[in-house]
Amino acid sequence: MIVGLGLVAPFFVYILAGVVAEKLLRHSAEGQKWLDAFVFYIALPALLFQSVRTLPDGTSDIVGFLILTTMATGLMFLFGWGVGRFAKSGDHAAVYGLSASYSNIGYMGPTLTVAVLGPTAGAPAAFIFCADVLLIFSIWPAMIRAEGFSVRGLVGSLGKVIQHPFILATLAGLVFAASGLTMPDFINTPLDGFRNAAAPAALFSLGLTLSRRTANHLEIPLSVCLVGKLVLHPLLVAGLFVIFGGFDPIWIATAIIMGGLPPAANVYVMARAEGISTELAARAVFFGTALSAVTLPVIIAILG
Repeated sequence: MIVGLGLVAPFFVYILAGVVAEKLLRHSAEGQKWLDAFVFYIALPALLFQSVRTLPDGTSDIVGFLILTTMATGLMFLFGWGVGRFAKSGDHAAVYGLSASYSNIGYMGPTLTVAVLGPTAGAPAAFIFCADVLLIFSIWPAMIRAEGFSVRGLVGSLGKVIQHPFILATLAGLVFAASGLTMPDFINTPLDGFRNAAAPAALFSLGLTLSRRTANHLEIPLSVCLVGKLVLHPLLVAGLFVIFGGFDPIWIATAIIMGGLPPAANVYVMARAEGISTELAARAVFFGTALSAVTLPVIIAILG
């Protein structure tokens, strides 16, 4: 437990630094856009590219691996959606679904798994990111406007997902890996620099974002969803890999940690974009991130 806390603590220090900086400096949110642009278009794509351009062991089982991890994410979405429908709180059930299933796989996932498990965790983390994003952005339009859902709309959503910088970086890394080429030092060195900047910059930005959100109460339905996200989701992933064995242990551990991450900041962004349950989404991200400071060290300690 202490070892797990020691591994996770720096990540929450980055988040806390962002929270404190926002409270003290009170800069406008407009200035943060440049930091987010650096993280979104440069630092995290560099991390994902560098993680997959030299493929580790375990990639031969990637299809089966992603079927299991994506199945777990989909089942957790349905769990959260069911909680929201049962609660009848006036908030949209699809936001509960996101809160119970959509891990912070972009900002926290690759950086945390690599720090805990080593460089070989980068590739499975990148693949899980791609598969989960494809799933979430496919079912989200259907769940928020079931009456207006169309195949054309779904194709349009998938087209936008495929253009995501993280997915493009992962695909580029796979193409480079297949080419057999060697990365020259004058390119590899700055890519490593951008990769090393990913965790501090991304999590500092997350702290800035969380500091601006209003989150003053935690109701029972959201509590159930967060227990699902932080406890049931990693247990479900572990259970599936126990039933369907034969995968690389590092890949399994990566999947379990990714499943145990708090709700992504994108939960709030997506809810705000649709104008539905934005306060619920803000509370999910805020409280989920805070509670994961307790649950993630436990998960890492068990895996160790």
